[in-house]
Amino acid sequence: MAGLLLLGWTTDILDGRLAHRFEKGQTWLGDHDFQIDMIMVLSSAIFLTATGLVPLSLGLPYMVAAVLISLYTLRYRHFLKFKSVTMLLAFPWVFTPFIIALFRDPVAAYAGLVWMILALLLDWRRFLGVVGDFLAGARAYLRR
Repeated sequence: MAGLLLLGWTTDILDGRLAHRFEKGQTWLGDHDFQIDMIMVLSSAIFLTATGLVPLSLGLPYMVAAVLISLYTLRYRHFLKFKSVTMLLAFPWVFTPFIIALFRDPVAAYAGLVWMILALLLDWRRFLGVVGDFLAGARAYLRR
């Protein structure tokens, strides 16, 4: 599972870099990058819960509540508010596979950690942009 997430994250980083390098204009995929990322996170949450790696009694209510809360924030018609709330709710699911891997396959967990560090070093500006979007949306949400 951790390996599939790393593959997904790698392709996510590479497609953005390739688009910028070859100066491709806006595409539908580029315009919906965040939503596609969240579908990937939700898919891993469903997998972890369906396979019993996360108890159904914990995973299902959290997923249902997270999706409903995220959709509820769309009523503000303010994408950064939606993005911040959704990122906050998705955060536990992003790291859960690596926490599970730490106990079941430590090599995979450490490979994930190395990948995350390398991704941060190689794509620091993108990371700052994501954090900036999160903070801007959080401030906008709190000011409502």
